[in-house]
Amino acid sequence: MPRPLAFPLSAARLLRLALALSLLVVLAGLRPALAGDDMPYGEGLLWRIERPGVAPSHLFGTIHVTDPRVLDLPGPVRAAFEASKSATFEVVMDDSIRMKLAQAMVLTDGRTLDGLVERPLYQRTVDAAAKYGLPAEQLRHLKPWAIAMILSVPQEELLRSASGVQPLDQYLQGEARRLGIPLFGLETVEEQIGLFNDLSAPDQAAVLSSAVDQNAEIATLFEDLTRQYLAGDLAAIHASMEKQSKDMDPRFVEVFLLRFNDARNRTMVERMAPRLAAGGAFIAVGALHLPGKKGLLSLLAEQGYSVSREY
Repeated sequence: MPRPLAFPLSAARLLRLALALSLLVVLAGLRPALAGDDMPYGEGLLWRIERPGVAPSHLFGTIHVTDPRVLDLPGPVRAAFEASKSATFEVVMDDSIRMKLAQAMVLTDGRTLDGLVERPLYQRTVDAAAKYGLPAEQLRHLKPWAIAMILSVPQEELLRSASGVQPLDQYLQGEARRLGIPLFGLETVEEQIGLFNDLSAPDQAAVLSSAVDQNAEIATLFEDLTRQYLAGDLAAIHASMEKQSKDMDPRFVEVFLLRFNDARNRTMVERMAPRLAAGGAFIAVGALHLPGKKGLLSLLAEQGYSVSREY
C-alpha cells in the first residue's frame, strides 16, 4: 500500500505540481490502442531536422518528471541545447500561467464533484485522494479531470516537486533563461486548459475512473515508463501503455487520440515552422508526440525535412 505523504499539501499546491507533471498515464496511454504495430521513429529522443540552405535544428522528446536520472542530460542533448539559437516548448511556463492552470481546475459554478460523478466513483476517488493529503471537502470542488491529473502522479514525484525540483521541460526552460537563449511556445495556456475543460461530463468521468483504477500501480508504472524513456524506446512505451487502454471504450480512446495527439501534432508542426526556418532551433515536446505515422517526425518528413536520429 502506498504510504501517505509525509506532510499535507494544499489543493492549490497539488494542482500546480500535477499540472506541471502532466497526465502521463491517463492520456499518453490512449494512443497505442489505435496505433497498431507499425511505429515509425519508435527509437530515439533527439532528432536532427534539416533542410538545404538552413542551419539544422533539433527536436527532443521530453518526459514531464523530476527524476534525477532524467534531468542528467545525455551529452548529445546538452550539446545541441547549449548550441541552439532558440528554445521552443509546448508552453513556456511562469507563475502566472501556473496560477491560471490551477484556477481552471476548480469548480466555480456551484457544482460539486459528488454531483458530477456517480456515488461509487466518488467514494473510490475520495479514498485514493486521501493518500495525497487531499480531504473530501476540498476534493468536492475540483473538476474530475483535475483530480485525474493528481492521481496520475506518484506521491514521491510530488514530494520531489514540493522540495523545488523541476520536471525536465521546466528545467530546460530555466537553463535557457540562464544561458540567454530566447524562449518560444507552441501552444497557449488557454488552448491547454480547453483540452480538458471542453471534455464532456461522461469523458471527464471516464478519465477520472481510469486514474483511480491505475493509482495503486502508479509508482510501478512511472518507474517502467522512466526506464523505457531513458532507453529511448518510445515503441516500448506505446506497447506497455496499450495494456492500460485495452479495456477502455473505443469511442473514448478515439476522442482522446484526436484531441490530445493528432490535432495538436498538426498545430505544433505549423507553429514550429518559423523556428525551423530561422535554423538552429531546439524544440522540446513530450516524447510521445514524436513517433508514429501521425507523429511530429513523420509530419516533418512529409514536409520535406530530412529527419535523422542523433540520440
